[in-house]
Amino acid sequence: MKPRVVLGMTLYNNAGHLREATESLLAQADGGFALVMLDDGSSTDSEHIAREYEARDRRVRYWRHAERRGMVPTWREVVQIARREYPSAEYFAWVSDHDRWAPQWLARMVAELDAHPEAVLAYPQTLRVDDAGTLVDKDPRVFDTSGIGDPRDRWRHFCWSGFGSGDMVYGLMRVRALEAAGIFRSVLNPDRLLVAELSRQGEIRQVAEPLWWRRQSDGASIDRERVSLFAGSPPPRFNWPPSLQHAVLLRREGYDVSMIATYVIASTWRATRKTETAKRVGREGRSLEAWKRELLAPDYRSSEISSDDAKRILHAGGASPEERVGAALVLASRAEDGERERIRIAAAACVDPRLRVALERVADDTIDDVTVGELEPKRMSAR
Repeated sequence: MKPRVVLGMTLYNNAGHLREATESLLAQADGGFALVMLDDGSSTDSEHIAREYEARDRRVRYWRHAERRGMVPTWREVVQIARREYPSAEYFAWVSDHDRWAPQWLARMVAELDAHPEAVLAYPQTLRVDDAGTLVDKDPRVFDTSGIGDPRDRWRHFCWSGFGSGDMVYGLMRVRALEAAGIFRSVLNPDRLLVAELSRQGEIRQVAEPLWWRRQSDGASIDRERVSLFAGSPPPRFNWPPSLQHAVLLRREGYDVSMIATYVIASTWRATRKTETAKRVGREGRSLEAWKRELLAPDYRSSEISSDDAKRILHAGGASPEERVGAALVLASRAEDGERERIRIAAAACVDPRLRVALERVADDTIDDVTVGELEPKRMSAR
């Protein structure tokens, strides 16, 4: 068996969703893949279920750790197994033991990379679901670097606008690019560092179709990572901020100081200023006219929020609907090429129909109090 694609599934105590995840992968329209399962010492029925699929389908193979090693060693090892067992495979993707994929997911990702040799990663829009599989009211993150030929420009674009590394890292990647990017490094936020390094190598392309249903996790990501990434002693500098951990490795890999500085500064903004700036564009109970008057005042526009900040908030999965509409109002008021089209693209990617309508009306300059009122948190929560 010489598949073009290897899917690497790491397992850890998610037996309740493992059958659904595996069935959705084995039902892919493009069946030319191998599924490598690596169990990180699960104490549930994961081993029994995985071995059942291994016996039933020749594409599935199962390995197991005698005891838990942690996410980083396991994610790295499943790639190493894939390379050892299927050395001719061109593409690789990590897949989880608890999510679900549309039947066309793999075919669409393979087609995207085949059609664009300059691309190193392709991923779909992501829909989030709760433990029961019910859709969570959260819009897909939108990001790609299609058409950006200069590696430094791609790097800057990712550093400032690359929200959703946790989604992108589950995309389909060229094996050579994944290996050149260090696979999964021993740091906090290893997914963001990996996608950043991939962005320098080639284009990241997002297929504008929701083809992956991801189960929503609870708790702060950094808190989770401190206990989940490694089972034993953490690596050096593990108590440092993630961006500084990344900076040390990037310098070691030969990245120049200006690129590293861009990365660290942008990461600092993401961790602090994003929340503060988003609050400035929120409505906070004001009428539409009062809200627009403040947002569009010349002194406010120049001193409080830049166009780049507004773009980040518009596409930020963590910003509230009112904050995203506020950012859209700021962008629509400026005579900059393509801003209204940017807002329409953001609207098209919205899951929440009320937010989609509001953004469309901002782009068309027909926004009104009724439309804005529909975005109030009390109405959203009653859905």
